[in-house]
Amino acid sequence: MDSRARFFPAGLARFIATRDQTCSTPWCDAPVRHNDHVVAWAAGGRTTAENAQGLCADCNYVKEAPGWGAETVPGTRHTRRTTTPTGHVYRSQSPPLPGDTS
Repeated sequence: MDSRARFFPAGLARFIATRDQTCSTPWCDAPVRHNDHVVAWAAGGRTTAENAQGLCADCNYVKEAPGWGAETVPGTRHTRRTTTPTGHVYRSQSPPLPGDTS
């Protein structure tokens, strides 16, 4: 589930859309429009399912502004921590995958 390329391959992109279902920004539930690296590719982030998040277009563009940060958090489901320019920290977690009964 990883790639050496910057862009997410079609299969991985479908997985991200299925896993995240809506924008991964904690306060946004817009449809996923962009597959994005949690740790930017330019900063050494890998093109993997673990380092991926589905975002709406607006949230993807906003997170590139100075002062925004994101990182993954270990856990049973894909979890991200987002830091805003004001220093507020938010946590978001992907919903259970379809068919997951836990």
